[in-house]
Amino acid sequence: MEELFSRDRTIPKGMLILAPAVIFLIVIGMGTYKRSDVPTAGKEVPSFSAPLLVADGQGDRFGSEDLAGKPYFLNFWASWCAPCEDEAPLLDRAYEEYGDRIGFLGIDIRDARSDALEFVTDHGLGYPSIRDEDMRIYATFGLTGQPESFFVDADGVLVKHVPGPVTEEMLFQTLDVLVRRDA
Repeated sequence: MEELFSRDRTIPKGMLILAPAVIFLIVIGMGTYKRSDVPTAGKEVPSFSAPLLVADGQGDRFGSEDLAGKPYFLNFWASWCAPCEDEAPLLDRAYEEYGDRIGFLGIDIRDARSDALEFVTDHGLGYPSIRDEDMRIYATFGLTGQPESFFVDADGVLVKHVPGPVTEEMLFQTLDVLVRRDA
């Protein structure tokens, strides 16, 4: 009986080498895993809706159905996001130029309502924003951060996805593509 309790309980050397290798493969696999249910260029964008961000409380719901039949631009943002703040004036300028031909919608994520309202006011954003309070839209679109933008044609098909801030040249070129597709 003593032999049972006096056995050497060391971990075999092979396990010491194998365990880190397995962990490494799992981490790499998670980093390269692509969800098949998120929108990609050429595929239809999933439907979504959320409360409008308005100063006097909870706004009506607004979403993809309200944008249907017209090309549109979606921008996921947060008030505490420095790149979001940097691109806000550019997006508002694009809205001023294209807003009669292309729908614009901001989608506020991971934010306090008061901070989001202050951001919209401070940057004078003329286009509507909704609040993705439960992060459902964020998950549906497979976002990895903010800002992220999506260009959608009048048929609801994704034309381009931009993770990170948009550049002026790329923004206006892609908006021109949306206008031409809708003509």
